[in-house]
Amino acid sequence: MSDLLITLGLMGILAALAVPTYQQQQRQARRSDGHAALLQLQVDQARWRSSQDRYAESLTELGWAHDRSPQGHYQISLIDVSADAYTALATALGSQAADQPCTPLRLTWQGGATAVWGAADHPNSDPARCWRR
Repeated sequence: MSDLLITLGLMGILAALAVPTYQQQQRQARRSDGHAALLQLQVDQARWRSSQDRYAESLTELGWAHDRSPQGHYQISLIDVSADAYTALATALGSQAADQPCTPLRLTWQGGATAVWGAADHPNSDPARCWRR
């Protein structure tokens, strides 16, 4: 009987250590959903800009039916849009919002061909390595 209690106690300790690590790995894996959405938005903006004298100011102009990433873990938005630049945000939703060092993911396009990847409170940098390439 005591062997069973010791085994159950050890299993409980191992589970308590493993679950947070597993959840963090899941959040890191789901970041690819936000990355994919922002990179698709970049392609759509380039296509739009090739026939317009400005970047699109809304996702609707780009033909997006909704403001969610493909798997629904992020809400996508455009901010600071001008003729020569824009910033796109991927803000985590649901359980992904616990990925605080990396929400929102940010892609800023400046001038003709300068992309700046940022995350959270760092609009021009990625110190948490949220945009691993």
